[in-house]
Amino acid sequence: MDHTVKVYEFTASLPAEEKYNLASQLRRSAASVPLNIAEGSGAATNVEFGRFLGYAYRSLKEGITALELCLRLYPSLRRDSIASLIDEGNQISRMIHSFIQKIAPTESRWPDPNS
Repeated sequence: MDHTVKVYEFTASLPAEEKYNLASQLRRSAASVPLNIAEGSGAATNVEFGRFLGYAYRSLKEGITALELCLRLYPSLRRDSIASLIDEGNQISRMIHSFIQKIAPTESRWPDPNS
């Protein structure tokens, strides 16, 4: 959840013309991560939970890509704060991937983020 809050705070620094574009997309992808994890935690099986973790994983990767786009489009923004969000997102994605491997290995069809 902390990562999501940080992304929301970061999007406030984006130019006004991005309010309904990149900022909105970043917020939705960031919010999707904890929401899918929470929804999946109520699943009846580990395979079903793994599926929701997969949604969270993909949303996180989407958000990381959007942050990388911010680095390219808006060089005047604080690069260190964007890089920090990207690093944190990559760290969380590795944790989610590991969790999926442990509880529902058949659901993990993505490349290992550690390689």
